[in-house]
Amino acid sequence: MSSPPVSVVIPAYNAAAFIEQTLDSVREQDFRDYELVVVDDGSQDDTHAIVSRYLARHALTGRCVRQENRGIAGARNVGMRESRGTYVALLDHDDLWYPSKLRVVMEVLHRDPACDLVCHNEHIVRAGTIVRTSRNGPLVSRMYERLLFQGNALSPSATVFRREVALALGGFREAKQFDTAEDYDFWMRFSRVGRLVFVDQVLGAYQLVERRASRKIHYHYSNMEHVVRDHFATSFGTRARLWDRIRLARRLATLYRAAAGELMGYDESPEIQRTYIRRMMGTFPVDPKNLARAGQWLFRQFFPRTSTTARAA
Repeated sequence: MSSPPVSVVIPAYNAAAFIEQTLDSVREQDFRDYELVVVDDGSQDDTHAIVSRYLARHALTGRCVRQENRGIAGARNVGMRESRGTYVALLDHDDLWYPSKLRVVMEVLHRDPACDLVCHNEHIVRAGTIVRTSRNGPLVSRMYERLLFQGNALSPSATVFRREVALALGGFREAKQFDTAEDYDFWMRFSRVGRLVFVDQVLGAYQLVERRASRKIHYHYSNMEHVVRDHFATSFGTRARLWDRIRLARRLATLYRAAAGELMGYDESPEIQRTYIRRMMGTFPVDPKNLARAGQWLFRQFFPRTSTTARAA
């Protein structure tokens, strides 16, 4: 059997309630020469059975690989190793593609054989409603430093990349300190060796989770900080110039500001909010956005928002 040009890799964990909708969005693609590799990452529901029945019912080329829970990085890595395609198209188990996604991306790759990765824009969706459009990229001449010092510019479900390049990099890092930030780390490493292209078209939908507990927010941003510090130490180390150290401080303060903002948005953990506000101001106090966030936080200390319960009373 000849290898398909692209393998669709879907890591799935306890996805029984919505995985068929995700698979539908793949089956509705107007580019048909692909295989599906779903990795059931130790689900405790019927994910494996539902996927297996779906593949058989629709006579789709592919399989559902079952493994003990290793997290999303481990599931993606297994999916890549199980794939036969020249390219890997990632799709998270609750995200969706629009019908032209694979065709548009594969046309880009056909026109530019030297390209190693293509990323497009996405709609950000909550409960079926488009909240905003996420515009990934843009490509710049020093893409690695742009990602390191200005933040992530790619999204897994919007990205298709050359499989051999990803495997040569060792795939996604599975250590706990990279968890939830493993894709950001991977894009930075990929940008140093591969040629990237960004397509200014919305070709999929990223589904927002309704609520994140404070411990998860803290966990995510702690790991994001680890990724940033790890890359800075590896790339600059003891030879870092003053300007590089200033860029690092500003980047870290941006992470602290984002964490504080999420915690404030969900009215979560005042103690952790305070910690991030202090770290933000102690790291880079001259950024107007940091001053604004600190002012917003202080205002809430003196004028806390009335709870829904109190208003109802």
